[in-house]
Amino acid sequence: MISELTRELSRVPGLRLWRRAPLAPFTSIGVGGKTDLLVTVASVEAVVALVEVLSRSDLPWDIVGAGSNLLVPDCGYRGVILKLDENFHYVQEPEEQGAARVRLVAGAGLSLSRLAVHAADLGLSGLEFACGIPGSVAGGVRMNAGAHSGCMAEVVDGLHVVSHEGRGWIDARHLEWGYRRSGLPEGAVVTAASFTLTRARRADVLEHHRRLLAARRKTQPRGVRTFGSTFRNPPGEYAGRLLESSGLKGVRRGGAQISTVHANFISNLGDATAADVLGLMVMMRGTVAEKQDVVLEPEVRLLGAGFPWERKEDGPDNRMSASGEASA
Repeated sequence: MISELTRELSRVPGLRLWRRAPLAPFTSIGVGGKTDLLVTVASVEAVVALVEVLSRSDLPWDIVGAGSNLLVPDCGYRGVILKLDENFHYVQEPEEQGAARVRLVAGAGLSLSRLAVHAADLGLSGLEFACGIPGSVAGGVRMNAGAHSGCMAEVVDGLHVVSHEGRGWIDARHLEWGYRRSGLPEGAVVTAASFTLTRARRADVLEHHRRLLAARRKTQPRGVRTFGSTFRNPPGEYAGRLLESSGLKGVRRGGAQISTVHANFISNLGDATAADVLGLMVMMRGTVAEKQDVVLEPEVRLLGAGFPWERKEDGPDNRMSASGEASA
């Protein structure tokens, strides 16, 4: 089936196809296996054609952006992975909206931190919270990324989306935004996002960046491969505080370690596997549940697989674990 799909997609302009492509290099933590087919996309028209073909196929497919909150199983992904190429790393000229408000459109593949810096250089305020977030625009929108009391839902006003129903701009107000979620439907590919920002003194915005980045350098691991936060903050609490007070800083499994700087980060020490990372996540969640009576939910997404605690809570299924073993 992959061979037939590959032949069909090879005729579509703007697509590049890689069979059995490794996915670890496309994630920030750098672990995981291969995908049956990786498709990089160079234009919106190519996204439309690709989604149309995939919608007719029985093969599973997914989208990978910057991979900053993604754990790929060691067995890889049995399906198709879509990735937007550098043609989606752009920012259009700002459009004045009146009353010091400005509309800024960015490509979905651009990193949030680069977008935040670009906005600051233009003297635009509103994206300062994103200056240290390691995800892409599309990934940040999909999970409503946030930090320092700001989030994407506060500044995104529109999204250009491709789905099996077609393509076009949607009003962001119609999405069901929530904590680390946007309500985007499954199978929707974000190709661009529009932001409403405000005019400000460039020096003030850049100084705000410096303060936030200095705080991140003091409180988050540097110089290692890691996710963003591993678990979501429970209501009225911080996952990092719960994990640290449970004595979990520095705990290792294989080549993976809970950061000694911030307990809600897992680092790849160089030879970690997805099973090592997942083992730490299971232990972290179980320890906090036992010692703090709080159930943590992952901010990390496990590609094409179910977390072990989901299998226990929802009953047996046949989803794959991070090590590639089928559940009972």
